[in-house]
Amino acid sequence: MTDAKKHVIVTPFGEDKVELRLPIEVLMSNSTYKKRRNLFLQGLAVVQSRDATDPTSFYAVAGIHGLPYVPYDLLPDETIPSSDWNSSETNRWGGYCHHGDILFPTWHRPYVLLLEMLVYEAARDLIYNDKAQNYPAGSETDEYKQEVEKLRFPYWDWASPSTLTNGVPSVLFDEYVFVDNPTQKNVRIRNPLRAFTLPVDLGSLTLVGDVSNPTQRPYSPDGSTTPYTPKGYATVRHPDNNYISNSDATGLNVVTFCSSVFRPVLYQALLVDKWRQFSNHGGSEDKPEENYGHYSSIEVIHDAVHDALGGPGGHMSYPDIAGFDPIFFLHHCNVDRLIAIWQACHPDVWIIGNTDTEGTFTQPVDKLIDENTPLTPFRKSENDYWTSKLVRDIKTLGYTYPELEKNPNSRDLLRSMLKYYHPNLYLQYHWKLTLAVKKNKVGAPFQIRVFLDLPTANASTPISSPNFAGLISIFARGKETQCANCLRNVSTDVHGSVDLTACMQRLFIDTNPELSGDGVNQSLLPSQITLVAVLKDGSGISLENAGLTSASYWVFDEGPEFDLDYENWTKKLVGQ
Repeated sequence: MTDAKKHVIVTPFGEDKVELRLPIEVLMSNSTYKKRRNLFLQGLAVVQSRDATDPTSFYAVAGIHGLPYVPYDLLPDETIPSSDWNSSETNRWGGYCHHGDILFPTWHRPYVLLLEMLVYEAARDLIYNDKAQNYPAGSETDEYKQEVEKLRFPYWDWASPSTLTNGVPSVLFDEYVFVDNPTQKNVRIRNPLRAFTLPVDLGSLTLVGDVSNPTQRPYSPDGSTTPYTPKGYATVRHPDNNYISNSDATGLNVVTFCSSVFRPVLYQALLVDKWRQFSNHGGSEDKPEENYGHYSSIEVIHDAVHDALGGPGGHMSYPDIAGFDPIFFLHHCNVDRLIAIWQACHPDVWIIGNTDTEGTFTQPVDKLIDENTPLTPFRKSENDYWTSKLVRDIKTLGYTYPELEKNPNSRDLLRSMLKYYHPNLYLQYHWKLTLAVKKNKVGAPFQIRVFLDLPTANASTPISSPNFAGLISIFARGKETQCANCLRNVSTDVHGSVDLTACMQRLFIDTNPELSGDGVNQSLLPSQITLVAVLKDGSGISLENAGLTSASYWVFDEGPEFDLDYENWTKKLVGQ
């Protein structure tokens, strides 16, 4: 896959070598996969240990997503094409990733595949270039040789019943893990899934001595800028005032989000049957009553997961630095899984090109993107890049997921996934609030939180309150890294929805719609719904300054007896 004098080529395993990508909990705990687990952890640790200038290093791969805004895998005799981003250009941002456009799902597919291939190669190298003589000839080494060929990147299903109960798997926070090889058992190594230590400074220090500087104590994140990470500091999740990840706060946040955001919104997204609406969190022309189905997308759920894991000051909360937390890739592997499942549920739906893009390191602003747009910087060969058309079928890339292993019927698959993720299977009526928010008006990541029967709710009202119904997360770049085009395109909306049903039940608000003689609903009045905009540092801003443009609520009739007969479900606009 790599050569010192050639580019990094993303070489898939191929459709004749299809293997399962496993849930991280299964890979880490099932004895069947013990050798594969050993290889995965050691391979990832090797990739993380490489020099930052090595394009096969974790640092270089993580930096593709956003900062440090440098060309990936530029050979010594190459120059940056004049059409690419440069430091004097302010019309687009300097990362490669596609967010907020139709290529969001497909761009991240070869991104995860790239790290998967690097981990596989590193693990294979441990066996076949055995400088430490840990893999002598014998039956156990032969078993490791078989297992390494089955090695695929794991995913973490953040919307599963397990997450709903347990939060973040402990292996993603354990400081150490124990691995084996044929000659050594229970060798303790630092857990490569917990964090990544930055080999160089990441970002810019805006003010020496400021509390948002990780070298100062107490540490407190700034509400409007992307955090700075000095060399030698590790990535963090929900950092405390000593700049240490708070596993309890992260776990509690994830459980809350799982019940109020991930599961309710995901089951809606599975029902969307148009690529543009499913693929990204929206454009400037979309309206809730037009084409948006259940008014959800895979990207808006993805945004919430970043928010839940990072918290105030954590790397996952900020687009420019999220890729440096190892959990980013387990998250995106699950996003890829859900996209593949959605594709199998809607096999005839695919990309229709448009010009709705804010641009990337190589993609000009407002230029046509479609299934043939190069997914840079992921090379298929020295001269060609992967495209969405080429990565449409995951089995041609050499992997699949448990739900797709037996090629289920599309309708049966959709019904089973709706049953698995539906927040409440046995209610006839479900209440949804749909929101549209200007993505770039604030110039920082933030939330719109929704409370019922609590008119005094504000930024300090905790999401553990029984009156908390849910939220949408705006995964926006900070003003200091936003491109001029992002700032100019303030009309770009993020579309999201919040399921009000569970909160209504907690507060004993009747979920059966009651209509008066003039057709006005009496079950839930607009005055009972309170919206609160909150920045990452916990401070509040007005809904006007947050860019809220619309908020409507709907009641969905899903049948007198829940039978997953989703074709006959209906919705009715209740109020605004």
